[in-house]
Amino acid sequence: MKSKISILKHSLQMMTVLVLSMWVAVSSAETMRLEWVIQGQFAGPIVALDKGYYEAEGVDMQLIPAGPDIKPAVTVAQGTDTFGIGHPNQVISARGNGVPLVMVMQFGQKSATTYVVRKEAGINSVQDMPGNSVGLWFGGDEHEFLAMLDSAGVKQEDVQIISQGFDIIAWLNGDYDVMQVTLFNELLQVYDQGYMMDDLVFLDPSDYGVALVSGGVFTSEKVIAENPEAVQGMVNATLRGWQDALADPEAAAKIVLKYNSELDEAQQVGQIKAMGSLICAGPTLEGKFGMSVLSDWEVSQNVLLGANLIENAIDLESGFTNSFWNAAPEEYKTVNCSS
Repeated sequence: MKSKISILKHSLQMMTVLVLSMWVAVSSAETMRLEWVIQGQFAGPIVALDKGYYEAEGVDMQLIPAGPDIKPAVTVAQGTDTFGIGHPNQVISARGNGVPLVMVMQFGQKSATTYVVRKEAGINSVQDMPGNSVGLWFGGDEHEFLAMLDSAGVKQEDVQIISQGFDIIAWLNGDYDVMQVTLFNELLQVYDQGYMMDDLVFLDPSDYGVALVSGGVFTSEKVIAENPEAVQGMVNATLRGWQDALADPEAAAKIVLKYNSELDEAQQVGQIKAMGSLICAGPTLEGKFGMSVLSDWEVSQNVLLGANLIENAIDLESGFTNSFWNAAPEEYKTVNCSS
C-alpha cells in the first residue's frame, strides 16, 4: 500500500510539474501588434520570426496584424499585447494621458508620410494652399499637415480639408489637389498609375520643421520592469530582421508572402525598398540603426501641444529608452542603405 501511495504521489508531482511547465510555456509567449496587415512594411519582424531570430533570443514571438479599429497603443496599454509598432507621437500622447508606454527601438528615422500634388495644379509649397484642397487621414494622422499649414502661416479655414479613404482613387479622380501618402504604400500606387517623380510636387513635412518621425517598437513600463530579457531579445532579433530585409529585399518579400499569400511579390519588394528610405536617415547613416533621438521627439511633442492633443509637455526621456539598443550587438546596428 505504501508503494502505491508513493507511486501516486510521484505521479501527482509529475503532473504538477507538467502543468506548471505548460503554463510557463503559454505565459512566456510574447506578441507584437503590427500597425496594419502582414506586408513588407513589417519585413524586419517577419524575417526575424521566419529565420528563428526571436527563438534564438529565447523569445516565443507571435506577430499579430492590426486594422483601422485595432490600435497597437491600445492593445499594449491594455496588456493584450507585449509589444506594438508605432510612432513617438503616439507614445507621447499615451503618456500625456497617463498611459506609461515606452519606445524601446526606433527603426524609422523620418516621417512615413509626404503630400503629393500634380505639377499642373500650380501648388509648389504649402503657402500656395489657400483656395485648394487636401485629402488627409483623420483620427490623428492629419495633425502633421495641419502643423505644416500653421508653420507656413496658412489658416485652416482657407483650405478645403477632406477626409480621404485608404486608397488613391479619389485623388486620381481629381476630388482633391493634395494627397497624404505613405512612402511605402500609396506613393508606390501613384507610380504604378504611370506617374513619374517629375510629374509631382512633394510637400515634405521636414521642410516645415514638423516631421513626425515614424516607425518604432514600444512596450509598457510594466513589461520593461518585469521581463527586460524579453525586451532585449526582441530588440536584438528585430534589428537583425531589418538588417537582412534591407540586404536582400527580394528574398525578404518571398518570406513576407509565406505569411500573406494574397500579396503581390513585386509590390512587396518595392515596399521593403521604400521602408529602406524611411530607415536610412538620421542616426542610421552614422551606423546607429535603431536609436531614438531626443530632437525628433521634441518636434513630435510640439506638434501635439500645438494641436491641443496633450495638455502639458511630458518628460520625453521617460517616453523612450536607448538602453536596450545600447546593449544590442554592434553588428546589428548597420543596414544596407545603397538600394
